[in-house]
Amino acid sequence: MRKLVSLMHVSLDGYCGGPKGEMDWISMNSEIFADATTLIHNAGAAVYSRVTHDMMRSYWPKFLGKPDSPEVQHARWVEQIPKITFSRTMQGSDWNNVQLRREAKEILADKQGEGKDLLIFGSPSLVHAFLELDAIDEFWIFQNPVLLGAGIPYFQGAVKTRLKLASHKPFDNGVIRLHYRKETV
Repeated sequence: MRKLVSLMHVSLDGYCGGPKGEMDWISMNSEIFADATTLIHNAGAAVYSRVTHDMMRSYWPKFLGKPDSPEVQHARWVEQIPKITFSRTMQGSDWNNVQLRREAKEILADKQGEGKDLLIFGSPSLVHAFLELDAIDEFWIFQNPVLLGAGIPYFQGAVKTRLKLASHKPFDNGVIRLHYRKETV
């Protein structure tokens, strides 16, 4: 059985997007990008909402033709990895390896499959739906040293879930990566 893992940048006050979904508050650097790559290479599929799918689709492919770009390795990974996209409106995608799903509960069948973990990139509305299903097994939270005061909450819809801190790592820019696993009874 595969695990469902959420990777998200979060403000100190628990928001994963500003009031209009903005992400200009995220502190990103090469050290954080390299750390996230560790998790990414353990993934068997990327899981996206339609909004995140569209954002990734418009961003990463442009690096494929730039072999000297530091982003090219990740762009190649994004291009090849199976991408499970949840949308009620998309009829298809011209992007490589996209599998469409309509309902959040379909992730439960995906978890039953063989292979590496399923990694949710951002996608707060999808995370909220998965939290209501109690389907997320691990959380990789990049906690940013900023208070937003309002925005899109990360843990909206969560059911009571006990977590165990598996690891943590502070970065020079003040971000702390927290890795939590669901406690098993």
